[in-house]
Amino acid sequence: MGIIYNEKAKTFTLHTQNTTYQMQIDAYGFLLHLYYGRKTDGVMDYLLTYADRGFSGNPQDAGNDRTYSLDALPQEFPCRLTGDFRSPVLDLVNADGSFGCDLRYQGYEICDGKYNLKGLPAVYAAEEEAQTLIIYMKDQVTGLQVELLYGVLPEYDVITRSAKVINTEEDKIRLTKAQAACIDFVHGEFDVISFYGRHAMERNMQRTSVGHGAFVIGSRRGTSSHQYNPMLILAEKETTEDAGTCYGMSFVYSGGFKAEVEKDQFGQTRMQMGLQEEQFSYPYNPGLCSMDSHHRNDLHSLPLFLLLHLSVILSFLRSLKAPHFLFLVIQKYNICMRKNTTKEPKSVKKMKNAVGLIEKKCYSTY
Repeated sequence: MGIIYNEKAKTFTLHTQNTTYQMQIDAYGFLLHLYYGRKTDGVMDYLLTYADRGFSGNPQDAGNDRTYSLDALPQEFPCRLTGDFRSPVLDLVNADGSFGCDLRYQGYEICDGKYNLKGLPAVYAAEEEAQTLIIYMKDQVTGLQVELLYGVLPEYDVITRSAKVINTEEDKIRLTKAQAACIDFVHGEFDVISFYGRHAMERNMQRTSVGHGAFVIGSRRGTSSHQYNPMLILAEKETTEDAGTCYGMSFVYSGGFKAEVEKDQFGQTRMQMGLQEEQFSYPYNPGLCSMDSHHRNDLHSLPLFLLLHLSVILSFLRSLKAPHFLFLVIQKYNICMRKNTTKEPKSVKKMKNAVGLIEKKCYSTY
């Protein structure tokens, strides 16, 4: 179906009807992100560049090879203190007071059907509609384990992502940041589109040029709230409401959240989304799992899940008198925009059908 593992190149390729998502296990066991975009074949590691970049740290494994630095490589699940000085997806305090972790590849599993998140909102699909990829990562020093889950629904051009954190050691750790996923772009000039609002005036569109530094939205209310919609769209500069390419993330969770787009010193862009890290300090007892809903009294049910609408397409409906925007999350095809007319255009009918499909596929209440 939609998931292929290439043993020789050590790549995982996720295909939907119109898109391809690819990652690779490198020589040191790091999981690198290679490509996401229009459907293609082959190994995309030629997109990576290696150069001696000053003040970009090198892992001990690389020895004297100054051309290898995670500070300049695209990653699937970047953590703090690995030589990558961009914003991490996962951060924690270990039992000895040290920060961060060093996750390396351990193995994988491919199975039919879409993975479930017990007790948590998620996307659901029949066994014949989807496949699941689980990638196992581990920090050899602390014993921390992370399972990266990818759900592929080829027919609908939808890929979902979740992360599962497991403490296998005898000591307690404390999570201080937990994002569900990120996607790195090694090149490209982008705008970021977000939706802000207030009571009785929600979902106003804002388009901002991505410059060096970080663009951040989120909610500290404990709910996603009417101030910011828990989604971001990264659009190429030339993308309009009629044509172009853009990438969207939508968080399938109605609690506090944080969404961030960061452009680094090399012109690379990282987009990530997950739990709000302010006032977030999550104690992790030994042997417990971040998605184990049996330990509610000890707060061990951590919703690290993200519906990642990769290479998503925007579709907007706008009224002449009062703008209303509809974010559509299904397929990679051109953006279309229609004004109100007496006859409903075919594109609008397609959008309505797609929205109905997503509503059937998503379960958004506990």
